[in-house]
Amino acid sequence: MADLTPGSPEWNRRVTASKVAAILGVSPFESQRSVWHLMRGDLDRPDASDVQRRGHYLEPAILAWWQDQHPELVVRPQPSYALGDWGAATPDLEAYDESTEAYALVEAKSAARMDEWGLPGTDVIPAYYLVQCYWQMHVSGIHRCYVPVIGPYLRFEEYGPIEYDATIGAELERRCKAFHDSLSGDEPPDLDDSVATYEAVRRIHPDIDKGEAVEVASADAREYVSALLEHEHAERRARLAKSRMHEAMGRAQYAECAGVRLARRQPNKSGVSLVRVAKTTDELPTEETAA
Repeated sequence: MADLTPGSPEWNRRVTASKVAAILGVSPFESQRSVWHLMRGDLDRPDASDVQRRGHYLEPAILAWWQDQHPELVVRPQPSYALGDWGAATPDLEAYDESTEAYALVEAKSAARMDEWGLPGTDVIPAYYLVQCYWQMHVSGIHRCYVPVIGPYLRFEEYGPIEYDATIGAELERRCKAFHDSLSGDEPPDLDDSVATYEAVRRIHPDIDKGEAVEVASADAREYVSALLEHEHAERRARLAKSRMHEAMGRAQYAECAGVRLARRQPNKSGVSLVRVAKTTDELPTEETAA
């Protein structure tokens, strides 16, 4: 019997809910390219991030809170479901209402900010979590999912129920199966500008053949050199601009221009840092309008 315990070799190879957002290109944590190499076994799974560790530590408390809100439900922790020999789902809880004989899934989340979340009780949650819920429902055959979350100020909220959509489920399966099939080939997903992709291709060849050289395309060569030169220039420009702002602000907490708040000074371990507050230059006067 396949070992579908999260983190097992079999689990790593299968399409699971935590990988679906990356496969679809909507994950803020992984990319198509990074998860492709991880699923093939080209790379070891990196150590858990601070966000992942936070979620792991908080998950029992979030689920305990949710169960307190629903004493009428009988729960089963982390059930496992399979989709053929390539897909799997391991939701945090399976809940059963004896009075209605209805099942539901539960996915616990934690959030430092709630910008992408709608009102509690709705199904408006971040896209990367929404596709995870849809995958869990599609694979398990349980077509309702609740998402309890702990947000800023340690406030618990419940989102959902999220109801299954068969059209979305079928499209998820089609795209995820195609991605899984590609693992046996030699054509990885295209490169993109995400941190996850950069870290994956940086780690894919840890050994160095000393003295070996490779010829690269002229377009790639020019882009590499010019991009890094522009980056170095931008760093120097930003450093000078921050120095000017620090000097102009003196001991003040905020910097403003024409009523627009630009920056905030705040203490840190090494002294004082400067935090940009303005999101755009559109409302700032130009030299001509200032004159």
